[in-house]
Order: sequence, then structure tokens, then C-alpha cells
Amino acid sequence: MKKFKTLVTNVLLGSLVLNSFGATSVLAQEETESFGSGDRVLEIWSFTNEINTMIEDYYIIDNPELDYTIEIVNIPTAEFEAKLDPIVGTDAAPDVILLEQNFVKKYVESGLMADLSQFENVTAGSENTLDYVKGIGTSSAGVYYANSWQAAPGAFFYRASIAEELLGITEPEEMQAKLADWDGFIETAREINEASNGEVYMISGIDDLRFAYLGTREQGWVVDGKLVIDPKMDELLETALLMNEEGLMLDAPPESEAYFGGMSQDEIFGYSLPSWGLHFWLKPNGGEATEGDWRMVEGPSAYFRGGTWLGAMANSDMLTEASDLVTYITTNPEFLTDWALDTGDIVSDVNVVEEIKGEYSDEFLGGQNHYAAFADLVGNINGEIITEYDQAINVLFVDHALTPYSKGEVDKETAISNFKAQVQNSFPNIIIE
Repeated sequence: MKKFKTLVTNVLLGSLVLNSFGATSVLAQEETESFGSGDRVLEIWSFTNEINTMIEDYYIIDNPELDYTIEIVNIPTAEFEAKLDPIVGTDAAPDVILLEQNFVKKYVESGLMADLSQFENVTAGSENTLDYVKGIGTSSAGVYYANSWQAAPGAFFYRASIAEELLGITEPEEMQAKLADWDGFIETAREINEASNGEVYMISGIDDLRFAYLGTREQGWVVDGKLVIDPKMDELLETALLMNEEGLMLDAPPESEAYFGGMSQDEIFGYSLPSWGLHFWLKPNGGEATEGDWRMVEGPSAYFRGGTWLGAMANSDMLTEASDLVTYITTNPEFLTDWALDTGDIVSDVNVVEEIKGEYSDEFLGGQNHYAAFADLVGNINGEIITEYDQAINVLFVDHALTPYSKGEVDKETAISNFKAQVQNSFPNIIIE
């Protein structure tokens, strides 16, 4: 196994450590790094700098005879689309792009990416890739444009000591039984509130609800050109309002100092997080103060959050080299095994997951085998609900419906009406009924 050096860049915000893995970049500004040598350049654009580690510590080592330079341009997530969109399809476009779940479909459906099925190494290598991962990287016309090395199933992480003190629960199986559905989740939150005299909140904020509900929808935001508000979104609105009204959640802004700060304190019982959230949000922010006191269960619903897809631009003059990189990063079993063992990332190759899932024991989770638990949750992921509109519509829903309604600032009819108006304004082509 290769020595694992540095996966991502940490950003300190006071005592708060934010970290990026597969979904949220902490890059403060655009950064460029080059590897290898040669006159030809394979240019990669990414919103997360974990690709730098993959290239430096794995790909270059396994491919020492490369006769070209790999140049990686890391761009903050918030700026990524704005910088890429004007040059997609032109000679100024990069050869390879990394795409986050919220905007992967936008580029997959653009028709400007290279069809990966033309490369035998990619198609042969991806035979063991999870279907949902390949599905998200495939256009509505059935063209395979992007693949990913990872899966991002979600779970509910909770404090074992608080569960024992306030609920009398000592085993994850007991905890899951109480959180098997949303009624149980809410009732347990009430029990914690009462037993702690209101000093312990069930969750930190709406994101501990939002992604779990989003991931269990039957339909995505746009179907056949029409805006769809799945019934799960109505349930989310009601759950968020109830938990705010009854003081069952802290209502900390998503990814704020208060949100992360609760991971090392005793006022938050649990967090809904994906697989990468354990290693790159919970561990650095929970720290020694809570190490060994966390456990994970599925919670009231199986869901997923985030993930990173790779693809090549159709007009690249380095398509062979691009396909070699995509094949290695997303399908090479030796690399994926090393990456999984070095980082704890849940990889997308079903055979690799099966072979290594019994080897894990995470002391941060009191010795619990998180990898095996996450591996069991992967099969519940429905990638068909991902659309090219997700990045924008998710933000509009939070800003104009979920947040104001959950705070009691508007009634539901107004919240939904405001949300629809904002979607129509942003996407005049979408039919809204």
C-alpha cells in the first residue's frame, strides 16, 4: 500500500476545522499545480483538491513513464460553474473535469463531453461500478459521459454517552429501532428534549433533515420539463417546522461555526452525514473531546449526499490520456483498494467493497465497522432523481421555502408560491403548474 500523505487542505475558522471531501470544497481561491513533465499538457479542472493527492501519490507513481504534464486547476465550488460555462466547447476548455453531484447532470446533458463508451478501458473497467454511479454519469439519451470512484451513502451519527444517559440505550441496534421512521425520530427527539430539560437538541439544523428527505424522493425536481415537488418535500417542510417550534433542533445555519462547533460539545445528539462527512467533518471537528463516543445507524431513511464524477471534454486533443486517467481513478481495483484503506472512502467498485469491508474498525466510532455498515446502505441509493437543475433549485428551495417556513415566517402556501416563482424566474423553460 502506498503511503498516504495529505488528502485535502484544512481551513481553520477560529477553533473550527472545515474539511472537504467529495462534496464541499474549502478552496479560498483558484490554485494550479502540475505533475510530471512533457510539452503536452493534460489539463484538469476540479472543485476539490483530493484529485491532487490521487495524481501525486498514486497515478504518477504507478505511471512513471508519462510523457506529458498533468496540470490541475482547483476552483472553489461556488465559482466552478461560472468559470467553466463560458469556455465549455471551446479550445480553452480543460481536457478533464470533475463534477459534483449538484451539477454533474448539467454537464452530462450538455452534449459537450466525450462519450466514455468509445474507450474500451473505461467500459471494461466500469463493469463492477455501482449502477447508480454509472447512471448519474449517463445522459437521458443513454450516453455514458462520467464515472466516479466513490459512493456517498448517508447515515445518522449520534453520541453514545448521551443515548445511554438520556435514553438508556447502549447498542446501535436499539438506537436504529427507535429511529426506524420519521415518527420515531421525532418522538426520540422529544424524549431527549424532556430528559435533558431542553439542554440537548436532537440535531443541529435543517441540513440534518434535508438530505435525508431529498434522497428518498421518487422523482427529481424536473420531470418531462415540469417542476415536481415530491411529497417528501412537503414532509420535510412539516418536520422542520415542528422541530423548530418544539425546540428539538438548534437551527444552526448549514456548515456554519455553530453547526460544526456542536460536534465537540454536548448539546447536539446527532448529525445526518454521508460517508465522507465522518472523516472530514465529524472527526476533525469532534476531535479528542468526543472521539470514541460516536456511533452510526441508518436512521429513518436511506439517502446519499455528494460524490465526484470525472469526464473528458469531447473536443480535447488528449482524449486517450484523459480516458486512461478516468479509467485509473474510477475503476482500477488496486488503486481503489489503496484509496479505500488509506482514507476510509466508500469506493464505487462493488468487488473492492466486498473484499475489504470486513477489515474496518473505527475507534472514533467506538470500534464500529463503519465501512461494512455503509456498504449495506449503498444498495438503497436512487440516482435517477438527480437532474441538471439540482444545484440551483436546491438553493432556491432552501432560501425561499424551507428556511422561512421552518422559522414560521411564512405559511406553507406562500413558501411554495415563492419557491415556484423563483424557479420560474431562473428557468423560464420549466413548466410550473
